[in-house]
Amino acid sequence: MVKIGLIIDKYHLEKKVIQFLEYCRNVAEVSIYIEEEYLLDFSANKFNEDIFFAKAKGDLVLSIVKLIEESTQIPVINSSKGIFLAFNRFLNSVLLRKAGINIPDFCLLPLGLMPPFKEYIIKNIIDQKNYSFNPKINKEEGNLKVIDIRALEEAEGINAKYNHLYYQEFIKSKWEYKIYTIGEELYFFKQLPILVNPDKMKSRTEIPNIPEIAEMAYKATHILDLEISSIDFLKSKEGIYYLTDINSSPNFNYLKNGPQIVGDYLISRAKR
Repeated sequence: MVKIGLIIDKYHLEKKVIQFLEYCRNVAEVSIYIEEEYLLDFSANKFNEDIFFAKAKGDLVLSIVKLIEESTQIPVINSSKGIFLAFNRFLNSVLLRKAGINIPDFCLLPLGLMPPFKEYIIKNIIDQKNYSFNPKINKEEGNLKVIDIRALEEAEGINAKYNHLYYQEFIKSKWEYKIYTIGEELYFFKQLPILVNPDKMKSRTEIPNIPEIAEMAYKATHILDLEISSIDFLKSKEGIYYLTDINSSPNFNYLKNGPQIVGDYLISRAKR
C-alpha cells in the first residue's frame, strides 16, 4: 500500500482535507506532519513515505519540503520552488510575464508612491496566510481603485513585513475564470467576480475547456514547478485573457470528487 505524507497546517487540516483523508485512508497509509506541532529531529528522522503532499504554504512547511527534497528522493507535491514562487506575487508576475503569459500590468512601489494605472487593485505581496480577500473599493474620478486590506496590514500594520505595495492594473471582466490543475488534467469554472458577488460559489459553474486559458495554465505550472494548483483569469473587453492569481494550495473540495481525484493522482505519482 502506498504511503502518503501530508504536510499541512492546523487550519487546512481542520477545514479543508476531511474528505481527502477519509478517501486516502481507505486506499493508502497516511502520515500527517502539522506545521504548528512538528519539531524536526534532524538526527533521528527517517522519511519512509512514497510521496509527500504539501497542503499549506507556511515557512515551516516550506522548510520541511526543502529538507525532504535535499535528503531523500521522495517526490513532493508541490515542490518548495513551486510553493515559494506561487505565494510571491511580484516574483511570479515577473517570471510569467517574461515567459510571454498575459499578466495585467503590475508594479512594486514604496508606500506613498502611486502606480501609472488609472484603475488598479492593491494585493498583498506575499500571499501566504489563510484568510480571504478583503476588498476596500473606492472610485476616484470614475476610476476603480481596489485595496486588499491584507496588503495594508502587511505593509503598514503593527507587524509590518515590508514597506512596499504590489499594484496590479484592474481588468474589467464579466466573469472570473478559475482553473484547477491536477497533473495534466485541467478543470474549468467561471463565476461572477468577487467584487460583483462576494459569494463566489453561488455563481460558479463548470465550463468547457478554453484553449487559450489551457495553454497559459500549462505554461505557468511548468514555469513555477506546480503539479496541483488553482489559477484565476479575467477577460478584458478586447477579448484577452489575463492570468491574475495562482495558488499552490487550492481548495479541491469545490471539484466534483476532488478529494478522490487528488488522492488517486498522488498514488499514481508515487508508483511512477
